[in-house]
Amino acid sequence: MSARIATAPHVGWPYTLIAICGVAVYLFPIYWMFTSGLKTSAEIFANPPTLVPQNPSLDAFSHVFARENVVRYLRNSIAIAVPVTVLTLVMGAMGAYAMSRLRNRIVDVALITVLVLQVFPEALLATPMFIIFRTLDILNTFSAVILATTSKTLAFALVVLRPMFRQVPIELEEASRVDGCNNWQTFWRIVLPLMRTPLIVVGTLAFVQAYGQFVYALTLMSDQELQPATVGIYSFVGAEYADWHRVMAFSSVFVAPIIILFLLMQRKIVAGLTAGALK
Repeated sequence: MSARIATAPHVGWPYTLIAICGVAVYLFPIYWMFTSGLKTSAEIFANPPTLVPQNPSLDAFSHVFARENVVRYLRNSIAIAVPVTVLTLVMGAMGAYAMSRLRNRIVDVALITVLVLQVFPEALLATPMFIIFRTLDILNTFSAVILATTSKTLAFALVVLRPMFRQVPIELEEASRVDGCNNWQTFWRIVLPLMRTPLIVVGTLAFVQAYGQFVYALTLMSDQELQPATVGIYSFVGAEYADWHRVMAFSSVFVAPIIILFLLMQRKIVAGLTAGALK
């Protein structure tokens, strides 16, 4: 019997054209942001608008780096995003593992509570967070924003990682215990290495969410020296005037690390998001 070779289904040119159009629509705002940073203030408001800068200039970028302390803003954003990512991965992995192995109503109620908490927007939770952190005397610190942001990213991590942990065969854990491993060693040496790709996805998305934090940063911190880049961009927009070409230049610098991160991690992210689809 001749072996049949499985081949991918042929995709016709109409589907390819639709995909290209979809990608173009999705990427156009990013293109417009970068090119607007190269335009003058007058060209931004030109009618009809110019898709390509007529007289490209780096003046807006120079102004942002020279006067707007963009390096400090980016450093503050990273100082918030990195601890949030670490806390989310550590507590999310342990919590999701425990919830995947315990089968009782308490776990079900806890999971439903986590899902419900995801519905509430940050603007609604900002005031209770402010009161709590004022009582703890940690307002106007990175700790307040880190804890507040982790409360959102951790819930997301639990929802995503729990079904992933349930796909790990229980027989592997039983075999490790026969070999003398305790519960912590089983989790650290056997289970966690199998979760590398899902953890990369959760960590990346948690970093992106924390890196772009605005509501909690604006509400819980008043010191300009501690504000992240999102609040720095907001300072360009006034009640009667917005310096749009500098806003776009600042935004381009702000999103560049995220774009680089996704380009480097795209395969891992896609693999993690599609993990379990064929189970």
